[in-house]
Amino acid sequence: MINPDFAISDEDVESFREHGFLKLKGIFSQELVEHMRTLSGSQVTSPTDNYGAGFSKLKYDIGNDDPTILSLMSDPAFSAAMKQLTDAQLFFTQGLGFELEKNKSTGFPWHVGTQSFGFQRREDLGFTIWTPLTEIRADEQAGGMKYVSKNVFSGEFVYQHINMLPDYMRNEIAVGKEIGYDDFHTLKNNLLNSPEIKPILDFFAVEDDFEPGDALIFDKYVLHRSVPLGEGPLASRLAYALRFSSIDARWDESRVESLAFPRVTFNYDVGSDFNEVVGKADGDRVYDSPHFDGTREARTLG
Repeated sequence: MINPDFAISDEDVESFREHGFLKLKGIFSQELVEHMRTLSGSQVTSPTDNYGAGFSKLKYDIGNDDPTILSLMSDPAFSAAMKQLTDAQLFFTQGLGFELEKNKSTGFPWHVGTQSFGFQRREDLGFTIWTPLTEIRADEQAGGMKYVSKNVFSGEFVYQHINMLPDYMRNEIAVGKEIGYDDFHTLKNNLLNSPEIKPILDFFAVEDDFEPGDALIFDKYVLHRSVPLGEGPLASRLAYALRFSSIDARWDESRVESLAFPRVTFNYDVGSDFNEVVGKADGDRVYDSPHFDGTREARTLG
């Protein structure tokens, strides 16, 4: 699953815990990369609603129960590397596929994973391994990502901000103001993507080159954004992301309900009911959800 010569150094651990992200050079075998490419390429679809409109294709819940993806979790070297970096016992929650089209797609602006980690408490651990399935040359065609060290500017507050919006918008509607999708989009994204803040984030951002087999791990508080795919040999850029949570993560009913408001009101639908189906009562341990019956052990990193 992962390359036999891949290893995590003490310096890697120190860097990851300081900054919240780490490039995993050559972690995945070419066979696994090809499987991710085939799996994602066969399932990503054009967005049919407001969410994900910046991508040519996007889909949640890719490979959630795929035998090859699940076998990665039982790879002792992979489990050991994740444990070394995060100092936590993790389980795989969800896979996602994203495609950028050359000279057209914008991807996501500056954000954190408020949707992907919207089922759990704000303080619960969450991690993403993002794997570009094509070569990325930051100074040439680009098409990768930018990310900011959480030691410079942590995105933890964004989870609070997102969950403030539904009550505010409900009140605005109740007093007779017309609130539409454009208003929601502005409230959601302008905090980080305003003319005053975006240039500062871009200034402090890191943007790496990637070869197939390289990946990026980052925790849920790392601010990041897509970098459009410019002129060059690639017609599109496909990437696959794996999400992980701590086995101690708890279902947060109020956060799930907050995220449901814009979906219902503004057709802001991610096309996944994952957040709703992995818990029933506030405070339930997500890991114990019946949703994972039959795959729980396979999803768990040793």
